[in-house]
Amino acid sequence: MHSNNQMVTDIAGYRLVRKLGSGGMGDVYEAYHHGLARTAAIKVLHQPDMAERFRNEAYIQSAINHPNIARLYEFTTAADKPCIIMEYVNGENLDDLLRRKTRLDNDEAASILKQIAAALSYLHEKQILHRDIKPQNFKVQQDGTVKMLDFGIAKHRYSPKFTREGFIVGTTEYMAPEQFSQKPEMRSDVWSFGVLAYEMLTGYMPFESGEPVVQRARLQIGTYTDPKILVPALSQNMASVIEKCLRVSSKSRATSAEIYDLLSGTEKDSDQFVRFRKLAEKYRKEISIVAGALVFIFFITLINGNNNVPAEEIMPEDNVDANNTGKSQRKVTINVPGVTEAFVNFPDGRKYDAPYDLKGKDGEQFNFTISARGYRDKPVQLEMRMGPQTYDFILEKIN
Repeated sequence: MHSNNQMVTDIAGYRLVRKLGSGGMGDVYEAYHHGLARTAAIKVLHQPDMAERFRNEAYIQSAINHPNIARLYEFTTAADKPCIIMEYVNGENLDDLLRRKTRLDNDEAASILKQIAAALSYLHEKQILHRDIKPQNFKVQQDGTVKMLDFGIAKHRYSPKFTREGFIVGTTEYMAPEQFSQKPEMRSDVWSFGVLAYEMLTGYMPFESGEPVVQRARLQIGTYTDPKILVPALSQNMASVIEKCLRVSSKSRATSAEIYDLLSGTEKDSDQFVRFRKLAEKYRKEISIVAGALVFIFFITLINGNNNVPAEEIMPEDNVDANNTGKSQRKVTINVPGVTEAFVNFPDGRKYDAPYDLKGKDGEQFNFTISARGYRDKPVQLEMRMGPQTYDFILEKIN
């Protein structure tokens, strides 16, 4: 560390060993304290105008004690530069892990996500909003323990306001819709968690686009490819976690505690369901009478209908299969963004240009392959069901 052309090698009894990296506000070093026999990570601020935000980071982290969050040891100064001395986490950055493996299987992802959800739930209980949940801010240790590392833009309910009007903080790809309006809340972190979960389990970003405007538009309306299309082996529990996180309305989004319960297999009834159940128990007798009356009316109507309508006049309605009553027709668009000439190929030899409108009944399965010159073929298994009307498929380039 340099200051006034002098090399500072000791900070609060810690000797700097090596530089680990640089961030938005300063540098991070590995350091060792001989008296304490302890290795630490030391953040050194190099931007004086960020001093208050840096102090806020230290203040927030000082109140935290959780097994999945790196501990703060000390806040000090060296050569007039503020320094945060914190727990050194020896492990692989989650971002590097995803780059190495592309995506994780259900079990490995669940183990990591459960620990992140535990840390997030703990922070939210303390009224701390992280605002920057992304792979770069987590490390996975050799024994599988996950540690949250950075609180650079975290905010406590009593933190002063550092962000100027018209400016937003966070990483765009992981930001919730309300953050773009400068209205972040605890469930904004849950959205970011959902984006992270999607990325870990599929290898893709849910709102990925080469055009920032298109990406923002998709994010604002919550349009993303069903992860089970990208990874058919995705567990229902993981799919449910993603769906509950990536709801555009923050009020309908799950809380971090609910996500932790879901990942732990201890999901509790929602408040609305509990209220409904209590009302049903209270008015059980009245509900039984009404239900009985409705059943009686239904059967009377059915009998009269069968007597009055000739059999030859009973025809299946439009969009309903006579052999699969109630299964309505659906249409989804198969899109391949960023590729000018892509094709949708079916096993029977049919071949169509993308974008392609695929029509089918609820529950009907389709198997096809998406191909394009210069890209690897992408096999797809798709089930028709309620959900997105457009599915974007990202092809892998051939090197």
